[in-house]
Amino acid sequence: MRIGHLAAVGAAAAALTLASALPASAGAPATAAGPLKADKVKVVVFEQPMFKGKRTTLTHSVRNLPALGLDGIGSAKNSGKRTVTFYQRTNYAGAHFSLKPG
Repeated sequence: MRIGHLAAVGAAAAALTLASALPASAGAPATAAGPLKADKVKVVVFEQPMFKGKRTTLTHSVRNLPALGLDGIGSAKNSGKRTVTFYQRTNYAGAHFSLKPG
């Protein structure tokens, strides 16, 4: 899944929620039913499109991706068993999209 298309709408992923379902409403972040288990949650984000450049593996929700040194995300792979949701701004705010497992 290429995330570079977000640049067309002026967005950059700045937060990530790892959850079992999509948010109930657009204004609320997705939450998992129960604690997240590392063996079921795994998303690898790359700074460049086509899975190139610096990569980081995440196994938990992150309110502020730039604080982890991720200034931008060009592509991502969801190899976990839960849907991941990327948000335009920190603290799960702004436009968002979800990436299903696989």
